[in-house]
Amino acid sequence: MIIPIQSLLGDALFFVPFALFLLGAFALVVYLARLEHEKEMALIEAGHYDRLRTDSRAWILGGGLLVVALGLADVTTTLLAGGVPQEGVAASFVGLAALGYYFYKRREDRVDAARATLT
Repeated sequence: MIIPIQSLLGDALFFVPFALFLLGAFALVVYLARLEHEKEMALIEAGHYDRLRTDSRAWILGGGLLVVALGLADVTTTLLAGGVPQEGVAASFVGLAALGYYFYKRREDRVDAARATLT
């Protein structure tokens, strides 16, 4: 005998995991924005802010965030409708790959700049 989760927990409690996930995602975004703000303030104080502004890979960051958001929205709506997510999962991974590439190249540039200042 299969008992749906909705009948055990009630309709309202069924969405608690989704709400917790969204709350956690929001907290992560706020935390990352705070870290980025502190980094920018430190760069302004050190006089290196102009170098950050000339990053030509900013479109990769924006595109990656957009594709992740669209993919997660597709997965969420498909799951809530009772279907099996397909295209949204692929889009989410493409967006995550773009974000990974952006942050890897940014870290590589920082390491190269640190090595240049040491020599």
